[in-house]
Amino acid sequence: MKVQSNVILRGKPEESVSLRPFASLRVTTVLFYCLLLTAYCLLLTAPAFSLEPSPISNKIDSIIQNRCLSDAKIGIKIVSLKTGEIVYERNSDVLLVPASNMKLITSAAALSKLKPNYKFKTTVAHDGTIDGNILNGNLYIKGYGDPKLVTEELLLVVREIRNSGIDEITGDIVADDSFFDSERTGKGWKLDDDNSRAYNARIGALSLNFNTITVYVDSAESHRERPKVITNPPTSFVEVINKAVTNRRRVGTTITVDRIEDGGGDKIIVSGEVTTGKKRMHYYRNISNPPLYTATVFKEFLEREGITIKGNIKTGIQPEGTEEFLDHESVPLSIIVRDLNKISNNFIAEQILKTMGAEIKGAPGTTEKGLEVVEEYLNEIGIQKGTYTIADGSGLSRLNRITPSQIVKVLSSMYDDFRFQSEYISSLSVMGVDGSLKERMNGSESQEMVRGKTGTLDGVSAISGYAASPPIKNGGGGDLRGGIFAFSIIMNDFKCDVGKVWNIQNQIISALTESDN
Repeated sequence: MKVQSNVILRGKPEESVSLRPFASLRVTTVLFYCLLLTAYCLLLTAPAFSLEPSPISNKIDSIIQNRCLSDAKIGIKIVSLKTGEIVYERNSDVLLVPASNMKLITSAAALSKLKPNYKFKTTVAHDGTIDGNILNGNLYIKGYGDPKLVTEELLLVVREIRNSGIDEITGDIVADDSFFDSERTGKGWKLDDDNSRAYNARIGALSLNFNTITVYVDSAESHRERPKVITNPPTSFVEVINKAVTNRRRVGTTITVDRIEDGGGDKIIVSGEVTTGKKRMHYYRNISNPPLYTATVFKEFLEREGITIKGNIKTGIQPEGTEEFLDHESVPLSIIVRDLNKISNNFIAEQILKTMGAEIKGAPGTTEKGLEVVEEYLNEIGIQKGTYTIADGSGLSRLNRITPSQIVKVLSSMYDDFRFQSEYISSLSVMGVDGSLKERMNGSESQEMVRGKTGTLDGVSAISGYAASPPIKNGGGGDLRGGIFAFSIIMNDFKCDVGKVWNIQNQIISALTESDN
């Protein structure tokens, strides 16, 4: 009988015998060896793959070997916003003190929760009756956390009252700051040595001029005379005590300006020596009682506009049933966060934090309520509560602990959110151009190519933000990144001068942004 590839013995069907499985096995074996040969050929022709660190990693590793950082805690993370790949990281999940990099989180939460068009308000209301040009009653000024209520804005409020025809108020000027609690400072703030400095400005729902006062000192024309001291705004809330003298010696100026709380107001004490012919000097000092300070200047402005006030200045709660005179609104939040981040204004950060608490959790706004809102925001973008510690909105507290990875996560999330991207990025300082980065990396390729936020405390320096850069190749020839990336560099516990630390940070940024990499 002749046997073929498929042999059928004549007879019953179940007696049929097939050799097809053997043929299939032979074909499978041939295909296996063909695929193996193909893979081998591809491996021979493919570019060599290397697990070696990229040139950018080597360069940054070399930069941070500086003796200045020998005992420092360093955390760095750099991520491509184009591919999501990590360009570089070192201790990126270690909790560190962020200083003012905390403002990156506060401003992101505020834009997300309050929205860019949110406006702070200040209201003026009265009780009693109006008889002709006379208000028979009290005038209430109530604050809702406006961090940008300054002299010019308060004058607009006063002129609206004057234009209503009122020229006499028989009652009191009452300041209401009940939209916030009465806690004026944050947890972990260092107040012992810097109690009167402007960056420690007190928090208050009713505030004026960032709750600071400017003190100008002009040298006298001849020695032995006292220099001239002027405050802006000029107000009876502060009493100026001038102990300074003018001299002819060219030994420099030793002027000191202290602010001391004194009952319902403050004393400004100026002491030391100033040389004849010295240019005008100015000093910013905080004030101790925000609502009383605001109400005092408010009353003085009313009187300056020709309105007679028969009563006194008080703090209190605006009762229900009062009639509103006017509702003054601030510029939008999208504008306010620029001052927050570009000039790193601590006061604005804390005002925004408590406002978030009041608006979302209910008045009075507190730091704790504001932090709850921030925690909710962080949770929404994937940063779990318990993986960080936050104590305030400005970063002035040394109790804050954040990782570079978490800051980069915030930066990436804001970059990817079309609703807030432009407002957020434009709030950051431009390298070599403005804000806290104005004097850094001038004339370098990094100028205008970085938007960032700095942070500085004793032994703490941080810079985080966005940078544009040329493509960098990895060891296998692939493009690690290109376009825009988010970065965070946090350095704690260094012993050298902060200027040297900034120089190291600048070198890292140069390694990312300059074209010779």
